[in-house]
Amino acid sequence: MDEELKRKAYLQASKLKNEGLDNEVIYARLEKQGVPAELIEQVLTNLTVQKIIDVNDAQKPFFNLALLKIGIGVLLAVVSMVVLPGQVILPIGLIAGGIVTAVIKRPR
Repeated sequence: MDEELKRKAYLQASKLKNEGLDNEVIYARLEKQGVPAELIEQVLTNLTVQKIIDVNDAQKPFFNLALLKIGIGVLLAVVSMVVLPGQVILPIGLIAGGIVTAVIKRPR
């Protein structure tokens, strides 16, 4: 296939995808422009896969930080159990605090 046609199809599909249009609408618009059906399917598949990869990459730092905050809460709870063996509410509060801060800071 012509490289210029591929480039044009990818640019147009990416632009339409960023505008929030569905794959069916993008398919129809590219079809009107004379892009072959197999190229349209390839473009839409690649854009969808790339979107999934981008979303997963954006969520990885959140999960790492959430685990770190919960881990700090658990560590402080263990230390407080050793230092203050009669206290039960403080360790529970520290663990719950780690979980709550992780939930509050999650991406929307």
